Amino acid sequence: MTAFKLLDLSKVPVPDIIQSPDFETTYRQLKDILVGLEPAYAEVLALESEPLAKALQVFAYREILLEAKINDATRANMLASATGKDLDAIGARYNVERLELQAEDLLASPPVIQVLEEDTGYRRRIQMAFDGLNTAGSEDAYVFHALSASGEVLDADASSPSPCNMVVTILGREGNGIPNENLLSSVRRHFGLSDDGSTVLDKASKVRPLGDKVSVVAAEVHEYEVEAVLTILPGPSGDVITQAAEVAVQAYVADRHKLGYDVTLSGLYAALHQAGVHSVELISPVADLKMNAVQAAYCRGIKISVGGVDE
Repeated sequence: MTAFKLLDLSKVPVPDIIQSPDFETTYRQLKDILVGLEPAYAEVLALESEPLAKALQVFAYREILLEAKINDATRANMLASATGKDLDAIGARYNVERLELQAEDLLASPPVIQVLEEDTGYRRRIQMAFDGLNTAGSEDAYVFHALSASGEVLDADASSPSPCNMVVTILGREGNGIPNENLLSSVRRHFGLSDDGSTVLDKASKVRPLGDKVSVVAAEVHEYEVEAVLTILPGPSGDVITQAAEVAVQAYVADRHKLGYDVTLSGLYAALHQAGVHSVELISPVADLKMNAVQAAYCRGIKISVGGVDE
């Protein structure tokens, strides 16, 4: 993979403020506090049926709920774990708005609902917000602005083959990822260019440094298919196992459908080897699919079958 580096948020340590609430520990601590204040209560609290013991259990439960609420509030304020409107609030701090992928039209037949950018892509753009402030035309700045140009952009790359010449490569969200001309034109306008990219618009671009000549081009997409035969263990249903394997493979290939991301045999084997699988025969692809910074791999089909049961 040759894509630029971003901090892997999944590896960010859990803050110390997030604790694992335990009812028994909290209940015992409350009893110890009360007995410390009034030792005579020790005998009463030894009986779980006593009203005082029940009251302390209620207090302990309420404290557990409060600790859980604090944990949730902490996670909601962390870029690594915030979702939904909590993530929108974090994005607002950096002036990065969630993109609209599909506009709402309730008058259409059938009605069209609004579709917004998913959390994963939005979180990535928030991470890159400070790169967007760079006025020197860095690679990451160009990528940030390309990703922000349209909700139809799934991924982007920027390179400079020669001084003052920038090539921005776009991978679309629809189909195999090859962007149509409408999307390329939208990105070009975002960088202050005409729809075909041949001329610079009169109005100076707010995101393209003056003096840079920008070319917006389509990504190179390599299509492939995944075909595998599973040998399963006795007991589990073959349909259930193949369904689980297909879901895992779909998640893997979707994650690898980005610029510069390789599709590896080891990754496919890991996805295919679900619970109940004895062995995997991977028929296609036959080798790792290596992608450079302007290439993306697209899986056009998945075929998984059961070849037998290991006795």
